[in-house]
Amino acid sequence: MSSSSVPGTNVPPVSFPGIASGIDYNSIITKLTSMTLQQNVSLNAQIATLNAANAELIKINNLIASVQSTLGALSDPALFSSYSATSSNTTEGTASAISGGTPLTGTYTILGSTQATATTITNNPAAGHSIYDGGSNNNPLTSAYLAVTPTAGTSGQGTITVNGVQIQYNINIDSVQSILSKIQSQVQTATGDTSFTATLNASGEVVISSTNHPVTLGSPTDTGNLLQVLKLSTAQVNNTATSGSVTSTSNIGGINQAAAFNSSTNAGYVTAVTSGTFTINGVQFTLDAANDNTASIIARINASSAGVIASYDATTNKIVLASKATGPQTIVLGATGDTSNFLTAAGLTSAAGATTQVGTQASVTVQDPTGATATYYSNSNQITNAINGIQLDVNSFSSPYTITVSQDNSKLVSAINNFASAYNAAITEINNATEPPAVITPQAGSSQTATSASVGGGVLWQNSDIGLVKDQLTSLVSGFLGTALKASSASYTDPLQQYTSLASIGLQLSSSFSVIQTASNGGNVSASNPVTTQNLGGTDGTFQPLDVNALTAALTANPNAVQAIFQGANSLTTQLGQYLGQVTGLPTLLNSGLVGTLPVGSTSIIQGFENTNTDAITSVQDRITQVTDSANQQANMLRAEFVSTEGQLAVYQSLQSQLAGFFKGAGG
Repeated sequence: MSSSSVPGTNVPPVSFPGIASGIDYNSIITKLTSMTLQQNVSLNAQIATLNAANAELIKINNLIASVQSTLGALSDPALFSSYSATSSNTTEGTASAISGGTPLTGTYTILGSTQATATTITNNPAAGHSIYDGGSNNNPLTSAYLAVTPTAGTSGQGTITVNGVQIQYNINIDSVQSILSKIQSQVQTATGDTSFTATLNASGEVVISSTNHPVTLGSPTDTGNLLQVLKLSTAQVNNTATSGSVTSTSNIGGINQAAAFNSSTNAGYVTAVTSGTFTINGVQFTLDAANDNTASIIARINASSAGVIASYDATTNKIVLASKATGPQTIVLGATGDTSNFLTAAGLTSAAGATTQVGTQASVTVQDPTGATATYYSNSNQITNAINGIQLDVNSFSSPYTITVSQDNSKLVSAINNFASAYNAAITEINNATEPPAVITPQAGSSQTATSASVGGGVLWQNSDIGLVKDQLTSLVSGFLGTALKASSASYTDPLQQYTSLASIGLQLSSSFSVIQTASNGGNVSASNPVTTQNLGGTDGTFQPLDVNALTAALTANPNAVQAIFQGANSLTTQLGQYLGQVTGLPTLLNSGLVGTLPVGSTSIIQGFENTNTDAITSVQDRITQVTDSANQQANMLRAEFVSTEGQLAVYQSLQSQLAGFFKGAGG
């Protein structure tokens, strides 16, 4: 037979026990050894319980460390200096709190405001050619002083539709005047409307009108961009049922922002722009007359650090430089020279006829909660000196409106709730882990067996040490915090001085706890008499939900006392932070830095509990080894005795056989 399952260390690889005696002594040894080893069952159960206890201690340690992590936010002084500002008319102005400010709470009335404006330089429109300059109105479109470069189809052919009549033209041959003449004559001929005219007025604007018919412009089948060239594509058409007219948005000549500076028309500039450099607010720009045009220079200015926004308005033929910053800022042009002649040619300098409009400051007139009125100024529309700790953003003003400034407790409430939630999770876990079992013994004669039943009970219910940790935590959060009061103090009865605990500001401990029980039927557990829980008066150590109204009232009455509960030498964060560092072995980091000292030798309170359990596990494991060794020794001794007995029996059986043979031979 195999000996792999036979106890003892002296079992041969293969044995046939009981050949002489007929007794299976291995079975006897196994039975006797199992009785000796039975005590290991309870010892292994002890190890399992101790391992479960350590796992629970690690879980509790992590939950308490989570409580530690919430103390940093509670220790931030900014929780007590947060304010909100609400405008009664957000169209006219808004307000927001400035971090670190301490405004006077109350209602502020905005009696008036103006917005800040930016300094602007508008060029002299005469910097661009008129369509009449040099007889340009009679030049082919490709060589006329046009603000928009003409385009057309093959060989310069294009079409334009006016009042339903399509007119053909050639940008390489036709001039503005000849095209207008074609339009007028062909529309009159096709429609019979002799009142229809298409002319160029003295201001260089195209005027199309009829006293007999409305005016219509363009068709999906048109080719070329003549409507854009004549600045009619965005012009207002004034029509009635029997008449109509339309006028170009401005002189159709002028600066052509898409043409290169060295084009045949000098891009429409009266004075040529050459390759070179110019500066705006000390930032230098390099200009290449062959490859740059007005649009590319404007884009380069806007992308630079010159602090201005440049633009070209084709409807007015004007270039405008506007300071990015509002207020009476200065725009300095060409301080280090203008070798490109761009600033002069564009009409942006004072000598070239530019117009400068100096920016203005924003202003706001405020009546504060005390009734005092004053006017404040700022270079931007964000005014920070009118209400201490508050930024006003002014828009348009039409009538007075109010700004209500109040303390913002939302961050404090959030920090308290986060702390309470983490604390409750840790205490609840300790409560569950240390809950004692309820022993229920059924009545005699009941349907239940006569043995007792254990219901509930936590893995640490016999660990009184972890209960002491809970008691200390409960004591800290329910005790006096902040500014300690003396019974003999005259101010002790002053309600403004009573905020010295979490309960006094709306964070109270629970007022009941539950226990396991059965109904009154003599402890008889059955479907009709199940195990239940009963709520009793007292506390289980957890917090009730925060009473925000009570907290708000306390902050209104005495904000300094409330702050002292959470921050300072005798505060919750300091006291609890110091203790929790000893419990978890982890540092507590508050807003002001580390608080408390870590345990000597880096062995925290909970780690000490774990070490005790670990030592106990080692001790039990040693006992298991002793029991196992003893069982093996017992098995070895029994086996040796059985083997010896078997040997003797074999000798006796051999002698008996020999004697039987002898007597048989003698009788024969």
